[in-house]
Amino acid sequence: MVELGQLEAYRSDFDMRGVRVLGFSQDDLPASKTTQEAFPHLQIISDADHKMADALAVNDPGRGPSGHDTNVPTTILVDGTGTVRWVGRPKRFRFKPEELLNEVDQHLAGKGL
Repeated sequence: MVELGQLEAYRSDFDMRGVRVLGFSQDDLPASKTTQEAFPHLQIISDADHKMADALAVNDPGRGPSGHDTNVPTTILVDGTGTVRWVGRPKRFRFKPEELLNEVDQHLAGKGL
């Protein structure tokens, strides 16, 4: 959850760019609601059944800490028209907010936010 806290801390930078941050959680709905309350400027969406992960081809079967399915850390930038402008899979677990803002500036600036 460190990542979510860092994204929350950069909310004004995302707001200035007209960017909404959505996070898909593998947790059930009650746990996702608790996470949403902790990070009110992010949009947390429960994907406990992995339907979104499967649709986006980010499901990583059997790679969770106890051998359960997990998601490959993936960031997708979508413009205001619904066009995917960039997909990133970090070499380490996540992108730093500064790195993500650089990608937003490069791939979304002037593209219908």
